Amino acid sequence: MTNPDWLEAAAERGARVPEMLGSVFAWYRDLEELSVQALAQRLGCTVETLHWVSLCRKPEGATFSEHVNQIAEHFGIDSFELSKVLRDMEATAALIAEENSPFDHGERDIVLAARDREKKS
Repeated sequence: MTNPDWLEAAAERGARVPEMLGSVFAWYRDLEELSVQALAQRLGCTVETLHWVSLCRKPEGATFSEHVNQIAEHFGIDSFELSKVLRDMEATAALIAEENSPFDHGERDIVLAARDREKKS
């Protein structure tokens, strides 16, 4: 099966849509300083397959694991690695509460950091 000429362009457009896996992959590649080829290798697939996966909606909520497994099975990618990428990016989004993250739902979580304090004598 040959891939359509429009596939790469569609994957690039999907990277700008927060509901799509492409946006998660683009953000992940940026933070991890990975090429498209390196991410495809991490997921155990070709770049073309990664483009197809990028066009899927991002798994969320109670059906997260089921959807990750369905995507992985359909495209023949590593479900553990896909789940790990998605969970890593959810955690990162929660920590930095970045507006441009594909996990931003218009809500702002307050993230507090522990501070070391000197004991008063």
